[in-house]
Amino acid sequence: MLLQASGIVKHYGVTPILEGVSLQIGERDRIGLVGVNGAGKSTFLKILAGELDSDQGSVSKPRELRIGYLAQNSGLAPQLTIQEVMNAAFGPLLEQERALGRLEARIADPAEQADAARYEALLAQYADANDRFREAGGFEMNNRIRAVLHGMGFGDFAPQTVVSSLSGGQRTRLALARLLVVQPELLLLDEPTNHLDIDTLTWLEQYLRTYSGAMVIVSHDRYFLDATVSSIVEIERQAATRYTGNYTRFMELKAADFAQKVKLYDQQRKEIQRMEEFIQKNIVRATTTRRAQSRRNALERIERLERPGTLKQASFSFSAERRTGKDVLQVYDASAAPVADISPPVQACRLRGQARRAHRAAWSQRRRQDDPAARAGRSASARGGHDPLGHRRAARLL
Repeated sequence: MLLQASGIVKHYGVTPILEGVSLQIGERDRIGLVGVNGAGKSTFLKILAGELDSDQGSVSKPRELRIGYLAQNSGLAPQLTIQEVMNAAFGPLLEQERALGRLEARIADPAEQADAARYEALLAQYADANDRFREAGGFEMNNRIRAVLHGMGFGDFAPQTVVSSLSGGQRTRLALARLLVVQPELLLLDEPTNHLDIDTLTWLEQYLRTYSGAMVIVSHDRYFLDATVSSIVEIERQAATRYTGNYTRFMELKAADFAQKVKLYDQQRKEIQRMEEFIQKNIVRATTTRRAQSRRNALERIERLERPGTLKQASFSFSAERRTGKDVLQVYDASAAPVADISPPVQACRLRGQARRAHRAAWSQRRRQDDPAARAGRSASARGGHDPLGHRRAARLL
């Protein structure tokens, strides 16, 4: 067990956010933390990371546990460079590297070599420090930094690029890169997919799939959660419920759980109604009073189930005044040139997928049939026209 949160309670003023929330995180757990906006997901993640104190409850974890926490705001110092941000993640290793450099300078000093016994002790000290540095991953440090920066989309950035020159999204990606390169035993990620393009998002999914530690991810991206987590914890009405499986499985289990709760509630309501009717009919009869009183006592001991309910959800509906065709825009005989005194280049039609193949097939067929448009085009070419293909082209913007 890496971390255990028990009975977490948190209020902001008189507003309850979390009421008795508990969570256990194992060594290889992949947990998705979900809930509506304002449910308390980020607050709970901050409490787990030690960034925020709870009003009640406790968080237990080993003292040596390394936790990597990514907040929604990067928190990077604007005056630092990309290289300095990444190097700062290896503070202890950098100190070991500097210590090795000092030992190497002493080993090369003739004064140290003059005393054989002291020189042998120095070599032994260097060998021991070098082994510790290697076991801690010091010799792979720079390679790991380059690999993570490339994966997070910073491969073309100069190492001396200042953080203040980066956009908000780039700062978030850099903060995530700094977190991943350290490889802590527990990752706490609050909306890590914000500001990520498709390539970076794909790289992050693959990286997290093979990550050796545990992770808790807050995200509204259901496809990202499906690809990275194996259990879901939902925070709803200040309480937490855990489900086994990815997000898609969670939705199925939640629907089944809700249906079961509705069924039990209806059954209890019918039973209570039946008992109340029996009591009302038989309480005044001398022959059935005892039975009615017994039923009344049993009714009072029943633990009433709450009516299952769901949170209000927004619903949008858009109506179109008229439907458009498949061709949103058609362009005929379009030409362009960088400047006015340069003849426009050969027209090009950029289509993708099936549209491109269909366009090429139609063009080939027209060429084979030698239609009038193609003959007119060859005549125009012979007269010095700028379009050697000479037939009319239509482009669809898809």
